[in-house]
Amino acid sequence: MAKVVECSIIIKDDFNNVFIVQRKTKKNEPKLWYSVGKKVRGKESEEKCISRAVKEDLKSIIFNLERIGEVLNKEHDEICAVYKGELKERITYGNDIVDGKWLSSKEIDDCDLAAGEREKILMYINR
Repeated sequence: MAKVVECSIIIKDDFNNVFIVQRKTKKNEPKLWYSVGKKVRGKESEEKCISRAVKEDLKSIIFNLERIGEVLNKEHDEICAVYKGELKERITYGNDIVDGKWLSSKEIDDCDLAAGEREKILMYINR
């Protein structure tokens, strides 16, 4: 049976745009966009994992956290729990983040999203 090993959060604004980030990469790796998220550590709860991801990557606190679904990685039999939430503070990028932007539903197909990220964002938009 698949186990939750990662948690991602779709951060939304008042206009239903979602916030995505670009992580630091090595020189020859593509610069892809991701939702904010982290791997679950030990016996850490999903909510704590999301709070840690937002704190480390955006130096902020998340509010109105709600689980909206999950994405199954069949190849590794792993689950990524997907949440939605809102920020109430200004964003300051953590050490692993090089850029961030708000993405409207019309811009999703034009953005170079990492594998699985489009599915997470559409899960939020289509609910």
